Amino acid sequence: MPGPANVQPRLLRQLNAANHWLGRRHPAFATALLVTACTAVTQVLLVICGALFDQPLTGKMFTICGVITILVATPVILHAQLLLRAQRAAGQRLKLMTRELAIALHNAKDVNTSRTKQFANMSHELRTPMNAIVGFSDILRHQRFGPMQNARYLEFAADINDSAQHLLDLINNLLDLAKLEAGGFDTREAEPVEVEDAVDMAVRLLQPLATQQQVAVSVDITMSGLHVLVVQRMLRQALINLLSNAIKFTPPQGRVQVGVDRDADGSVAIRVSDSGIGMTPADIRTAFVPFGQVDSMLSRKHAGTGLGLPLAKAMVELNHGLLDLSSMPGKGTVVTLRFPAFNPDQPVSLMTQAQLEDIAAKVDETL
Repeated sequence: MPGPANVQPRLLRQLNAANHWLGRRHPAFATALLVTACTAVTQVLLVICGALFDQPLTGKMFTICGVITILVATPVILHAQLLLRAQRAAGQRLKLMTRELAIALHNAKDVNTSRTKQFANMSHELRTPMNAIVGFSDILRHQRFGPMQNARYLEFAADINDSAQHLLDLINNLLDLAKLEAGGFDTREAEPVEVEDAVDMAVRLLQPLATQQQVAVSVDITMSGLHVLVVQRMLRQALINLLSNAIKFTPPQGRVQVGVDRDADGSVAIRVSDSGIGMTPADIRTAFVPFGQVDSMLSRKHAGTGLGLPLAKAMVELNHGLLDLSSMPGKGTVVTLRFPAFNPDQPVSLMTQAQLEDIAAKVDETL
């Protein structure tokens, strides 16, 4: 014997079927049926009330009750029918639009995935000739195989070398961006990295640029021996991008400082601060957009790709870190990288598994 739990869904299904049947009929016809049903129900209720209270019923009472029911129920039911039909039509249009958008999104993802994978596969074909141009123009520029007879050739070689190096940087950044979009960076390669060593390596690589720009670079290690679990080349690339920006956008005789310490919550903080031109809040938003260029005299002097900061942010977040930037025009900029501290005595596999849970979400949020 069916219980209440079975009867209720059956009743709901029957009411839903009746509602759909009425929805396919003309609003006037559906309204007439519902008003007739309401009138019959009120007549039955009138009979029941007369029997309960032992009151005699007359035809006039039935007539008055029916007229009142018709007058009250007709506009209410008609309005409800029109609203329900409008809502049903809007729902159908919404379903159709959602289906079309899902198809368009699926096609766009396929096209984007194909594009990024194809672009990522161009790494060797693009970098190999550019490295040759950079290398041979450097040989000519510095006259490594003997002096040139005409000094103008040295100028041409220097221009070729500078332009090729700039183009190679652009290609590398574009390929890194495509690799990030295509999921080419595997954070399962994360390993314990001593922060002090990574900072020293980045500072050494950019010391020639700092000397050329007449910018003093200093390192302040508050607490030595700190380790983080990251992909080493990604951390190194993020530090190089941030230091390069700090040096380029700091006027001569300025200073850039890299500090390493531990925050109150136990995380490892790497701060890159400079005494450069600084940025407004609008400039900061622009700087975090791929290919975004902050409009200033120094940005025009040091033409860049507009990818250094977005790439650094993406690489840091893929390694379970956070990048924060604060700046004021004329006061300089401070970029802080925060990573969970890593204990070298802790097994690497446990920490890696904890980080891998958020990688897919981080990729979507970053790019």
